Amino acid sequence: MKCEIIRDLLPSYVDGLTSGESDRAIEEHLKDCGDCREYLEEMKQEVQKPEMIQANKKAIRPFKKIKKAIWKVVGLTVLICALIFGGLSVYYGKSWNVKSGDVKISKEFVGKIVTIRFLPKDKNIRLYAEAESQDPNVITVRATRVNPLNKPIHRNAYCGYTFVDEETVLTPEGKKEQIAEGDVLKIQYGDKTEEFSLKELAEEACREKLASSEDVEMTYKKMDNGIVSVDFQPKLAGLTLTAERKGDYEIEIIEHYDETGNLPDNRGVSCGYTFLDSSTLLGADGEPVELTGQEMLTVKYRDKTERISLKKLAEENTQ
Repeated sequence: MKCEIIRDLLPSYVDGLTSGESDRAIEEHLKDCGDCREYLEEMKQEVQKPEMIQANKKAIRPFKKIKKAIWKVVGLTVLICALIFGGLSVYYGKSWNVKSGDVKISKEFVGKIVTIRFLPKDKNIRLYAEAESQDPNVITVRATRVNPLNKPIHRNAYCGYTFVDEETVLTPEGKKEQIAEGDVLKIQYGDKTEEFSLKELAEEACREKLASSEDVEMTYKKMDNGIVSVDFQPKLAGLTLTAERKGDYEIEIIEHYDETGNLPDNRGVSCGYTFLDSSTLLGADGEPVELTGQEMLTVKYRDKTERISLKKLAEENTQ
């Protein structure tokens, strides 16, 4: 029997549909024909019997169930994460007008600039100071919760004024504006409104003030004829210092800010003391003063008071 005929019968032979006589003829041919045997083996690999297909489907079915279960778990996880993220965004993004009892307020004066600072008493909230667009003198203090995954550097809120003099303030646009007697800064909280007189803020800002010790560098210098000079130099640009004597051994360091830029060549101040020897000071009246070791030079700043032993200065001067 020719190979073409045998190969036409092989699909039926594989499926068990040929007669017994055809089976014997095909098998006799396959004994002597290697090409047809190879063709049969390839056909067996490509074509599976129905029972094998069903068996494979049954074997695969549990894996399909596992795959579906995995996709359900993944989908549920994504949904839960989205809900959590959305909930946290709403929770930490929500803001409200904070109550006055939850805020500590302070004023800081630097020259003629006053800064009002709002500090939250609760470490888990952050404050904002929002000015009304129609009236910048109305401030609303609002709060949001601090996100532990994105903590801010500062949690305080601020607002401020720059005064030209006791009757003039600079607007946010840099224009000079006269201060009327009834002008006030209104600070709105969730439970009440607090007011500050702009006139009083201007007067306090323009008043002479003690300098901060952090803004001043103090040094000692030996001079001729037994004189020791105590020098005070400003660390900040635009700052000039003066000293006011309050007694023989007490001085106050006063700060002055000049917004015009017309600063003196020497912006510091010095105080000199003349020592006749290691235990004698020349007094303000020209008479010698014996030092007992109890005499102290007192230097007053805004934030602290320093005391320096005059006897120690005298001893260092004679070394």
